[in-house]
Amino acid sequence: MFKFRLQRVLDLRERKERDAATALVTAEEHADGARQERARLELARQELAARGTPRPATQARSVGELRNIGFLLERLDERVAVAATEAAAAEAAVAERRGELQLAFRDRRTLDRLKERHLEGYRAAEAAADRTLMDEIALTRFTQGGAHGAAGASGSHTHDES
Repeated sequence: MFKFRLQRVLDLRERKERDAATALVTAEEHADGARQERARLELARQELAARGTPRPATQARSVGELRNIGFLLERLDERVAVAATEAAAAEAAVAERRGELQLAFRDRRTLDRLKERHLEGYRAAEAAADRTLMDEIALTRFTQGGAHGAAGASGSHTHDES
């Protein structure tokens, strides 16, 4: 029975690959959330900026209202900048997790290939052992058949002389 002596290491590499895949999915979800938050804030800023645009003279805005809109726009700009920074950091984390997954995959695949080569060697050795055994059985039968044939031939030969 085939037993891969590095099976424990292979199992650890497989677990590391699964963990890396899980971490990548989590990082991608976080990045999606950060992108959505940034987009939401950018949209809110655009809507607020549109409310602060000059109107016709019949709908003039007061200075206080314009200052308030300006203040809110500054705050939204700050929040958009923070959200953009967080989204960029989340994207960097996704790239890092993707690299870790690729490394874990490569490490596991290396051991998989080694296991496959060992299994092929084991099967070749088993086949060679089976062929050797079959050759020995055939040779034994042949030599026993030759001995029986020689005894039978000499026995019939002596029987003819009688």
